Amino acid sequence: MSKRITLLLVVVFALAGGSAFAADQVKGPFAGVVHATGALADRTGGPISVTWDRGKITDVSSSSITLMRRDRAQVSLAITTGTTVRNDGGTYQLSDLKTGLVATVVSQSGNAVVIRNIRGEGAPSGADQSEFEGPAAKAITGAVTALYMDGSNQSFDYNRGRIQSVGNGSLTLMRADHQTVTLAYDASTLVREGDGTIGSVDDLKAGEGAMFFSQNSLLKLVRCVHAPAAK
Repeated sequence: MSKRITLLLVVVFALAGGSAFAADQVKGPFAGVVHATGALADRTGGPISVTWDRGKITDVSSSSITLMRRDRAQVSLAITTGTTVRNDGGTYQLSDLKTGLVATVVSQSGNAVVIRNIRGEGAPSGADQSEFEGPAAKAITGAVTALYMDGSNQSFDYNRGRIQSVGNGSLTLMRADHQTVTLAYDASTLVREGDGTIGSVDDLKAGEGAMFFSQNSLLKLVRCVHAPAAK
């Protein structure tokens, strides 16, 4: 479960390359997002603030990385000893980055925590697969505000938990803080499995865990669906 949750909260906010923010054949609610902020909380109510930016690397050094986003905004973030470079499930060195590559930078308080979903010629590849816990891995609820490349904004409620019941246009989940949340769904609700493939609300089952993004109590995206916990 930890590995899937890690993939979720870095993948869902990765902005490209097979993520929830990717502009692929089935465009989800985060397609075209260049920047996002998460005001999240863990199971005890502790706040978790995270920012995501995606763009082309225009400068990178041992102390900072600069991106040019598709909305033409330039973003510079500090590199620290805690900055991790990740791509396709492997860990790399800062020296594996170069200008011209496109990347997502997950940051907190202006510091780059994770640089990942790196695309372009010469993008790092080939490292052994390994687990990694991103800065939002423990978040179970909150809100995500997304900025799109056309300058528009949208906000989404975020909940993570296990499905208690689903059917007849309604889904109820229970979070790790034992709070239940009931959301409506319709034909526009998108389901993505843990590997990024498209699923169906009709295939969701009680006991499965996932992340749930909604607006006005209507489910927009169910992400990283995974099997019920082993008993």
